[in-house]
Amino acid sequence: MNSIHRIGLAIASLATVLVVGSAFVIGGYLSAGTIASAATASSGPTDPPTEAPNATSAPTLEPQTIYIESVPTPATVTIGKTAPPATRTIPKLTPKATPPVIHVVVPGPTGEDDGGGDD
Repeated sequence: MNSIHRIGLAIASLATVLVVGSAFVIGGYLSAGTIASAATASSGPTDPPTEAPNATSAPTLEPQTIYIESVPTPATVTIGKTAPPATRTIPKLTPKATPPVIHVVVPGPTGEDDGGGDD
């Protein structure tokens, strides 16, 4: 990598750090400003004005009827007789039988089977 590329990479990295950092700083100032303006707007004991109670200013609320559907009762299950506990039987171990021996007769290189040894 050439030295010009290294300088360009360093400048680009520095610019990225500055842009991201300034975005965080500006975001912090903006959020602090909205919190401060909300705090100044709600500061001070200001009670809402109260009206003298009149017969005409009382709200007229009609009663509401709410219907609640009851939960159905679950079906009952009657158990008459329980099954006896299962017994576990361990099978007896039997000795393994020896496998059968299979004799294969292969003809010699001459194609004949003389039934003899390697003579």
